[in-house]
Amino acid sequence: MQIRKATKQDIPGIARVYQLCWREQYGAFVPSDIFESLAIGQDKRWDNILDASTYGDEVAFIAEENGEIIGYASGGPEWGGHPSIEAELYSLYVMNGHQGKGLGKRLLQSVAAALQSMSMNSMLVHLRSGNPTPRVYNALGAEYLGTQAISVDGVTIQEMTYGWKDLKKLVESNEKN
Repeated sequence: MQIRKATKQDIPGIARVYQLCWREQYGAFVPSDIFESLAIGQDKRWDNILDASTYGDEVAFIAEENGEIIGYASGGPEWGGHPSIEAELYSLYVMNGHQGKGLGKRLLQSVAAALQSMSMNSMLVHLRSGNPTPRVYNALGAEYLGTQAISVDGVTIQEMTYGWKDLKKLVESNEKN
């Protein structure tokens, strides 16, 4: 199993993991036609993120096993204007069957280290209601920052926010592994 920086060649695998994980996690309360729209436009977004000339302040890492992408994480500057947080974990997905092996933690720590190297020393993550990972983020030092209602294609979903005000401990725990 390998964690590495994502490249443009990884886009189809990233899109596949994204769509499968959304179906697995939110299929019970998100209309099925939304899942098809998730894949549309993703390639262009990832193409821009992974373009070597514009990689800029966003980072992405993949987990792969036997040449197959089984998880990924991405992050960059915080989008919502949070007053005391500089960065945001945009996505972190690990396919069923590969969870519980520490991949999510390693992907998270890789993103945190890359963001910290770009002088972003705090980070938040937004989690949809029903996401089972808050306890994992808490165990890794994240604090609960609040809950808000959001709309995804007309469906209202509760979104919880967790954050690390100092990424140093999260990054250091990765360096010890």
